[in-house]
Amino acid sequence: MSKTALKTEKDGGRYSMKGSRLWGVWLFLILVFIDMATKFVADAYFSAEGAPTEIVLIPGWLKLRITYNRGISYGLGAGSPTWVKIAVIVATAVMMTALAVLYFKIDRRRSWLKTALVFVVSGGVGNLIDRVYYRVWETNGAYGVRDMVDLSRFGFAVCNFADFFICTGAVMLVLSLLFFDKDALFPVGKKYKALAKEAEEEAEKKKAEKESKKNG
Repeated sequence: MSKTALKTEKDGGRYSMKGSRLWGVWLFLILVFIDMATKFVADAYFSAEGAPTEIVLIPGWLKLRITYNRGISYGLGAGSPTWVKIAVIVATAVMMTALAVLYFKIDRRRSWLKTALVFVVSGGVGNLIDRVYYRVWETNGAYGVRDMVDLSRFGFAVCNFADFFICTGAVMLVLSLLFFDKDALFPVGKKYKALAKEAEEEAEKKKAEKESKKNG
């Protein structure tokens, strides 16, 4: 095996799932499928004739029931004008697109950050699909984003898996910026310390080149 092939295999080259960005695309598709599937099952079950209004999983703490949110978090803005709801949809679409582009731009070695972006985009797209499909901007609509996990006992609203994905991505994003990234404030582990050192050396090199051009 050639040195180039060995390096490609070691570093996770462009033909490997780990080295490519393809794994993120697959993860995105899987997460969106999970979100859509759980929404469909919950909607079909609780909407069926004779179905219970809720299923208690942990008495006093956790239960399942279907709700349709035509606003944003906690139903805020459910009665907003049409243009406001459309603006929210457009802003969400633009934001998810920007995060998706960022995913393909950043270094493949920044796995925590990339995974965090996949989770956030998956959740955002999952809820965006519901908002568009059920036309939440219409004032007389009966449906909206389908939520089924009642966490009100914990101070949250009724949620869905898209919400969980967004929260997971947000937590991973914070952890990556604190500990698991080349630009982390407190890098831990050999891999992230090495990436942080490399980033610092690159910054010093660019600074030196800039000063050299300035003085030259």
